[in-house]
Amino acid sequence: MDIGCSFGWFEKMALEAGCKSVLGIEPKEKDFYLARQEAPNALLKVGSAIDIPCASETFDLAVMFDVLEHLPKNSEPIAFREIKRVLRPGGIMVVSTPFHFWLSNITDPAWWLIGHRHYKAEKLAKMLADSGFAVESAERRGRIFELISILLLYFFKWVLRREMPFKNWFEKKRISEYLTDKDGFETLYVRAVKII
Repeated sequence: MDIGCSFGWFEKMALEAGCKSVLGIEPKEKDFYLARQEAPNALLKVGSAIDIPCASETFDLAVMFDVLEHLPKNSEPIAFREIKRVLRPGGIMVVSTPFHFWLSNITDPAWWLIGHRHYKAEKLAKMLADSGFAVESAERRGRIFELISILLLYFFKWVLRREMPFKNWFEKKRISEYLTDKDGFETLYVRAVKII
């Protein structure tokens, strides 16, 4: 299950890798227009991290990429308990979210304009533990190319309403940075297992 599936990149990748089924959820039906094109064989449902439209113990894996910081403030524990509910025993959750670091904070316009939240690994691990998860790993990734890409994305997506130029070049640089530098300051990735 992909919470906040956006344009369906994870669904496409999971199905191509041999997943038997994958579900993407978004709060509004209109948000599926790109995901339906990108991953036509994925199941898509209206829902959110705090109200997942699925039966208990349905999934082996739940992912939430850059969604946590967009949930209503202080609803993270509700979301983690809801994710725990739909995971099978021993199920895995993978979360990515902005890392709380002075440079990533001040260069994120959403952080200082609308209170876009950034998280420290310790705080996220405590919330997960309190919700019935054990953190298996927490890594910080992304540096200067991620930072520049985010600024350009905001400008082109929200101001100009168009695709960022040189997107493929930046993507290659970002991927290289993510794979080679394990001491980043932009994004926190946490993998946790359902224990209770």
